[in-house]
Amino acid sequence: MNYIQSKPYFVFLGLIVVLLLYGFYKGNEAISVNIHETYFVISWKNLMILVSFFCGILALIYFGILKLNFVLINWMTVSHVLISLIGLLIVFILPNFFREIVPGDILSFINDSNFNQRIESGILILICALLGTQLLFFVNVIYSLVK
Repeated sequence: MNYIQSKPYFVFLGLIVVLLLYGFYKGNEAISVNIHETYFVISWKNLMILVSFFCGILALIYFGILKLNFVLINWMTVSHVLISLIGLLIVFILPNFFREIVPGDILSFINDSNFNQRIESGILILICALLGTQLLFFVNVIYSLVK
């Protein structure tokens, strides 16, 4: 925990490497998100580059604030780093548990549909938690700059 408090940017730099490796491993395999009759399709490689860019910005902000000797609130820093790290990993692992829905037995069709909806709900909740954590990051940064 002390390492996360003193150098949180290293965690995000390491996460960038992991995300880019995963993105290039998946390649141009597409991920599609269905939101209200609209499908958003993006390749894993492009999604990982986008998320890595965002993590790079967070690492740069943490690096700049700590090098300018501003004091961050420790519990906010640790919460932001851990929730961001664990949340991102879970968001990218959960889609692997989707069940293929095949026509046949109606009972298994309904169970598989409900299971997939629960996984999608879990991903949505995690994404909302990640966005809330980013707000916590900005509160922490603004507090350190004002203080």
